[in-house]
Amino acid sequence: MSSKSLATPFIRHVTSRGYAQTAPAAKKEPKLQTSVLPNKTFVAAFNNGSPVTRVTIAFKAGSRYEPQTELGLAHVLRSAAGLSTKNSSAYIIRRQLNQIGASFTASGDREFVYYTVEATQDNLKTALEYLNKIVSNQEFRPWELTDNLPRLRYDIAALPPQVRAVDLLHKAAFRRGLGNSLFIAPKKIGKISSESLQHFASNNLVPNRCAITVYGESQDTACLLADSLQLSSLVQESKNDTTYYGGELRKEMGGDLAHVALALQGAPASIPQSLALAVAAKALGCGPVTKWGANNSPVAKAVGNIGPFAAAGFNVSYSDSGLFGVMLSVPKDEANAAVKAVSNLLKQPLNADAIKAGMNQLKLQVLAEAEDGTCMTESLAAQGLHNGTAKSPLDIVREIDQLSTNDVAQAMSNASRSKLSMGSAGNLVFVPFLDEL
Repeated sequence: MSSKSLATPFIRHVTSRGYAQTAPAAKKEPKLQTSVLPNKTFVAAFNNGSPVTRVTIAFKAGSRYEPQTELGLAHVLRSAAGLSTKNSSAYIIRRQLNQIGASFTASGDREFVYYTVEATQDNLKTALEYLNKIVSNQEFRPWELTDNLPRLRYDIAALPPQVRAVDLLHKAAFRRGLGNSLFIAPKKIGKISSESLQHFASNNLVPNRCAITVYGESQDTACLLADSLQLSSLVQESKNDTTYYGGELRKEMGGDLAHVALALQGAPASIPQSLALAVAAKALGCGPVTKWGANNSPVAKAVGNIGPFAAAGFNVSYSDSGLFGVMLSVPKDEANAAVKAVSNLLKQPLNADAIKAGMNQLKLQVLAEAEDGTCMTESLAAQGLHNGTAKSPLDIVREIDQLSTNDVAQAMSNASRSKLSMGSAGNLVFVPFLDEL
């Protein structure tokens, strides 16, 4: 669809603006401010003048930090966000946030849990007050945890098979640590006690494992919030390295489709190779770029004309490892040929045109996510907890521009030397086993 900016003839602007006018002031690029406070809390602010401010408090409290005897703690912790604390009841928290038009979300991944509030500038002070109350001094009252069990069951029941496949992929690749599931096992629902949650929170929701990021306000706001948090005292961080093993896990669920996640060992988030692999993942393909359009990506060409299917490259980087691969959903009868084709593609070099397209697509994704304040604050928090510093979206785009085709090819070559891992869910009758690839 053509832009409306072309609807008015250019000559009309020339004839109607025949008088002198002061040139508009140059638009300043918003700056990212970062620092580490004396209590080891990382704070960052990206003040772009947005009328809606987003504030995220993140902790190193993801599923990789769960003890093997209490798997599912991180999922219950996320689900319990907003329940009563020592400072406020759950009813008061919900009512006050609703009164000021603010929204609160709790999310997480394998390494971090994020508590995020969104509010307009004039209501930010009240919103931050209740964000503090939600995060600080959580009590995990047993009767409230019992009332929350249906939410956990719904979370499990609503999981798409693609998410199950990726979860199984992590378990197969890492076994423990990063291999711990993001979701509690159905048989464990109701078995996590209030005392276990309290112990997990007191060991992980601490200042030296915390990052506070602000979108649309100054760094002073983040520093004041950090000072007001009532968290447990500092704890000594224990070494929690995860080993990549490689392997396979399958979950037969029936249906007409097979959902398969194939991956090689990726790179940690702290090294440049992780950015090169992110470009490679985009270069492999991420579906059609136009609605109902043809998919001309390398992964689509490798799979071939087999009827309806979906395939996309992915790259996830953690503090000490990562995964680089392809997520594939195909008709069950075509799974054998499709999975073998994708496994061969992962170990082959990509051409320069595909890599160039991957760079452009990754830059677009980085800049588009920067417009979503919540994505931005969570990304800054993750960078801070990984590296102790953070980069703005424009800095990341500049780093992508500096990558060469050889950098991406070398990163893929290094990944191809690792063992293959596979997680699959759905109708797996014709899905080959890992040793057949």
